[in-house]
Amino acid sequence: MHNQVRGPTIMRWTVILGTLLSVLVIISPVAMAAGDARTSNYPSRPIVLVAPFPPGHVTDIEIRKIAPMLAEALGQPVTVENWPGKGGTVALEKFAHVAPDGYTLILHGLNGLAIAPHVMKVGYDSIADFAPIILEYYRGHLVLAVYPGLLVNSVRELIAYGKNNPGKLTAGSFGAATNVHMAVVQFNRVTGLAIPVTVLSGANILDDLAAGKVQLMFNFQGPVAPYVKSGKLKALAVTHGRAWRLPDVPTFEEEGVPGMDDISGGWQGFLAPAGTPPEIIARLNAAFWKIFQSLNASEGFPSRDANTPEQFAAFLKAENTRWGKFINESGIHLE
Repeated sequence: MHNQVRGPTIMRWTVILGTLLSVLVIISPVAMAAGDARTSNYPSRPIVLVAPFPPGHVTDIEIRKIAPMLAEALGQPVTVENWPGKGGTVALEKFAHVAPDGYTLILHGLNGLAIAPHVMKVGYDSIADFAPIILEYYRGHLVLAVYPGLLVNSVRELIAYGKNNPGKLTAGSFGAATNVHMAVVQFNRVTGLAIPVTVLSGANILDDLAAGKVQLMFNFQGPVAPYVKSGKLKALAVTHGRAWRLPDVPTFEEEGVPGMDDISGGWQGFLAPAGTPPEIIARLNAAFWKIFQSLNASEGFPSRDANTPEQFAAFLKAENTRWGKFINESGIHLE
């Protein structure tokens, strides 16, 4: 009796399993075709570019310049959304959970991706949560600018003033987890000074420096140059060689202050959420590369060698390692 029951049961399960296998054989090509359609027809609807700062911020201005060019390159509308907050980290925390379909992209850089994770609690992993598309630029130069009413005209004079007048110098920055903040930390390390840093929240923190609310600041050569040329600020030194916008300003090495080139001027690039199909990443990389070449030509910048998603990913890992080491050695912690 036992064998009579078991025989039909085995046959029944054999039929069921066979049916399931047949269904899988039919479904698999359909699923593969759907996946192929997702990539081969990309893009088939509008794309969103995320600016991690408020309207008017330099990154917002840059992304709005690129958006119509990307729309033309891809044949789909491209809109810009601002996700500001907490030095750009709010945008990355939200972006880490976006669907990985290539229809939402973000422009972000050094401060949020390589510095913030080492000095404060953030809700994302810079390496695991994002798919690098292309590195837009790498800027080496940071300028040390001072309030014109401060009676110093060189880095040596600034160091002497700081040592002879403890507590009278304050530096400004636009965020604690930023390279301009870290530049002051490094300046203190290599000079023996203890200049505190004040985070400024105005629309243009260089105006606060020009008004004497702080006495010194590190910032990019682009925004600093007009202030220096108009006499509103004095530039004492630059990192990473002479700056082309301020060719008469000496380097820190020339001023006898080595070690400041350990602080990079900044970089930023476009990323997609982790899990975005590589075919889509490749398509976007090619489109952005043509846009950057066109912008460089129109703005008088030299062209660069193309950079791949793999190169950007390796660069991002290296920057995280480098900044993690620097911050650990500096003992900086915000939260």
